[in-house]
Amino acid sequence: MDFELTEEQQALVELVDRILADHCGNERLAELEKEARGGGVGSVHDAQAWRALTAAGAVGALLPEPDGGGLGVLGLALLAEQAGRYTAYVPVVAAIALGALPLARFGGHDELLAEVADGTKLVTAALEEPGEPASLTTTARRDGDRFVLDGAKTMVPYGDLADSVLIPAALDGEPALFLVPRSALTVTPLLATGLQPYADLELEAAAVPEAALVARGADAVDRLRDLGDLALAAEAAGVCAEAVAMTARYTSGRKQFGEPIASFQAVAQRAADAHINAQVLRLTMLRAAWLLDDEARGGDPEPREEISAEVAVAKFHAGDAGSRVLHAAQHLHGGIGVDTDYPLHRYFVRGQQIEQTLGTATRQLLRIGAHLAE
Repeated sequence: MDFELTEEQQALVELVDRILADHCGNERLAELEKEARGGGVGSVHDAQAWRALTAAGAVGALLPEPDGGGLGVLGLALLAEQAGRYTAYVPVVAAIALGALPLARFGGHDELLAEVADGTKLVTAALEEPGEPASLTTTARRDGDRFVLDGAKTMVPYGDLADSVLIPAALDGEPALFLVPRSALTVTPLLATGLQPYADLELEAAAVPEAALVARGADAVDRLRDLGDLALAAEAAGVCAEAVAMTARYTSGRKQFGEPIASFQAVAQRAADAHINAQVLRLTMLRAAWLLDDEARGGDPEPREEISAEVAVAKFHAGDAGSRVLHAAQHLHGGIGVDTDYPLHRYFVRGQQIEQTLGTATRQLLRIGAHLAE
């Protein structure tokens, strides 16, 4: 089998790599973090890097043809992976996985999609509710020619910066998705572990027009969650790959007893295990991305529940294997690994944030177990 990237995919990776290398060096990220601590909640959004990505067409390249480049879910995975390699403070998961690609699939929002692609608008989705309920507690009811929504959402990526939010709510006994302007929501910004913007949202008789109903049915919400989980797993793959590379460089140069510590058996074994874990994460992520991409293109995909299970496997490894990789990197760096002047700490906290977002490793195992039990 041919696992090589296509010319278009390789061009996307190289473009994003150049842009993020220019904007996301350790010194600049440290400056952004310092500025964030000096005012507001303290979360970091790198608007300059995001404008550079959108201006270069990196977001538009993922949208369906003829208006976009058609690189789809696999393109999203590659873009998110590069963002993870640089721990960039850009809304790849929020704006693309939870915003642009779902809207493109559901249809009817071409103008908004164009604005997301050029960086003038931001859309995200609110999938988590307080207390991890077994079913949707946010509700929607028809009121004449509009819908009225009530409920609460928690830990919404870029929820305080997005112009609109995709809100899952129970309508007539089944899940539905609504596109709600941020102005209709009560927004509470949060300071998260990874310093990326998150927010809690409250909907108290939030009225939206009929056109706000984007899709109905559990499949629509499941596909939205799968895209978010896949993008997080891809970002984790980039985080872990760079943490392993950083550890290899450090242990090759750090000497004890006149020899590089990388030559010590215990160090080499720990590093090798971390490399294997990072590769397992990446391969399961690419498998899930391929299945989602095939489904989105209308091919002959696996059953929907099989695809969701594969995504859960990738997200499980993002939390489980990812945690082992990042703890090994911290350990092998010794004291310098926890020095906030050294960039490794940023990879560690980003990995922790990814694990907690949209379901921990344990929650993914429960999803996989439920699928196997069917």
